[in-house]
Amino acid sequence: MSDLSAARRFYEETAQLEVLSDRTVCPDQPVQPVDSLVLKAPNGCLELMQFEETVPIDGLAVIGPGITHACFQAPAEVGLFEKFIQGQAKSVSIGEPPIDLNGQGVRYAYARDPDGSMFEVEALDVPQFEGPIWLAHIALVTPDIDQAVSFYQTLLGVAPYGRVNKVMGPRFDEVTGIEGVRIRAAWFNTGNMVLEFWQFIQPQTPVLPVDRAFSDAGYNTFALEVGDLEAEIQRLATVGVLQDAPMRLGQGMKEVFFKDPDGNVLSLIETNEAAVLRVADLKQIDWLPSPARPVIKAP
Repeated sequence: MSDLSAARRFYEETAQLEVLSDRTVCPDQPVQPVDSLVLKAPNGCLELMQFEETVPIDGLAVIGPGITHACFQAPAEVGLFEKFIQGQAKSVSIGEPPIDLNGQGVRYAYARDPDGSMFEVEALDVPQFEGPIWLAHIALVTPDIDQAVSFYQTLLGVAPYGRVNKVMGPRFDEVTGIEGVRIRAAWFNTGNMVLEFWQFIQPQTPVLPVDRAFSDAGYNTFALEVGDLEAEIQRLATVGVLQDAPMRLGQGMKEVFFKDPDGNVLSLIETNEAAVLRVADLKQIDWLPSPARPVIKAP
């Protein structure tokens, strides 16, 4: 973020996220921020960081490639999208968002925060989660969804619970703000959240490596918690997913950073009782099939 205080107000007040910690960045992280904080939803967190050199940008294009957005779900009566717009978010979706795509009680919209980072709002008539706001998924856009699915299936140990090869239509045009859009998609259930993958066929996702500085404004990394980090490193090394990744230590945690085939930076984390937050402390998605291997069993 270019202005952490402003970002805190935007997300804390509008999305009703709890400030979990004013600083939980691993001290051995590759690049150290000037300041950081963690905002907590019932099932997941967003870590906001400000670096000396961070400046606002126009934001990553909807068609990627890279980590394009986080998704907030809320009961329809909350009017979350309208609250974001009142809080100075700028709509990416056109028409009259949020958009009803298929008459199944969910309406969708994209917008950008004051730093240009895109987020999605899903307004649900009948939510399946507890609490006013749910951090539903992190979305990655790739030029090769088959390669991405193969990589993350190996990483997570499960197949995607859903794949669609022809997402298109005027309502999708309105949500994405792109005329004549056509998309391939896949979804993985990680237990407490979903990883969503898009490949834009029309217009085409650029076949370019993701090359973002850790200090760039926007979504630059995401983390998955595991129960035994050393065992995961060994398992993933044998299949060529993880090679020569240094272990980094923090409060109640150890972590390894690495890249997926597109160049997105992600990390695996193992925590103990001294950690600020553990997956066992979060709500889980119990209505979707095919969760990834359990990382930590809730007490």
